Amino acid sequence: MRVFRLVLITSLALTLLMILAACAGGDSNKSSSGADNKGAPVDQPVSAADAAGSNNDTAAGVVPAQATEEPLAANVNGEPITLAEFQRERERRSMGMEVEPASAAVFDASVLQTMIDQVLIEQAAERLNIVVTDEEVAAELDLQNDLAAANNQSLEEIVAEQLYTMDEYRETLRGMLITQKVSESVAQVSPYAAQVHSRHILVTDEATARSLIAQIQQGADFAQLAMQYSLDSSTAPTGGDLDWVSEGDLLQIEVEQAIFSLEPGQLAPEPVKSSLGYHVIQTLERVEDRPLSQAALAEKRQQAFLDWLEIERQSSEIEQYIGG
Repeated sequence: MRVFRLVLITSLALTLLMILAACAGGDSNKSSSGADNKGAPVDQPVSAADAAGSNNDTAAGVVPAQATEEPLAANVNGEPITLAEFQRERERRSMGMEVEPASAAVFDASVLQTMIDQVLIEQAAERLNIVVTDEEVAAELDLQNDLAAANNQSLEEIVAEQLYTMDEYRETLRGMLITQKVSESVAQVSPYAAQVHSRHILVTDEATARSLIAQIQQGADFAQLAMQYSLDSSTAPTGGDLDWVSEGDLLQIEVEQAIFSLEPGQLAPEPVKSSLGYHVIQTLERVEDRPLSQAALAEKRQQAFLDWLEIERQSSEIEQYIGG
């Protein structure tokens, strides 16, 4: 049951490797390239010029030329994401995929949300005076050139296959570097946390769990029972050992709450029910200020960044013109 929250952690050094693997996903950024005719139907906003109509005629009878507005996919705090940019990004994301009509709206919403998030991040970077220099972008391009060469490929060819011009790709890298810097600035996480070392036995029914608790209370070996009865194939071979966890690590909240409520060496007197079944739980050790592993620290930083991003979404003025 050693199941942790799934967190997407961006790694710039792996960007090219993902492309080499023909993965058209990755961090999505605004692109200024042309559009195809794909994408969801668009409810176009009415322009000020259209609304004004003939009322803009001058007294001399001269009708000013109407402003032509480019169709938009979204507007983020006054900054537009054009329909052409969205369609271009959607085409990149869908490369190698077959988007079924039933899931097209969900796919489109995901693509647009990623683009909106990138705008929010870059707007925050401006407020925080965070910049990425041309030299930093060039250094990242040099790294990716080396990776491409190591695979006997040309970076320019790889980028073109992913529907980027080199200028567009430079701006994509700039956006990724900005995201990294903003994340480092807003996701301040202590490398230490209260952690508990515990173990458990997972079974399907309450009666079996209660029987196991009674056996352990009478002197039976917890680890042996875990290896014999536990349905958690990831921990049963090690006697049900859940290793060290900090708050927020486990998907089964009930189990996490239980192991943190127990004293070291204490066996939970009652089975703990979760979506997986019934757990027999024992806390072995507790340290209030234990260093986090590199993986756990990266996960917590990413979660802190996602929490910050959600606040940005909620506090921003965002209009979406596609889907619905």
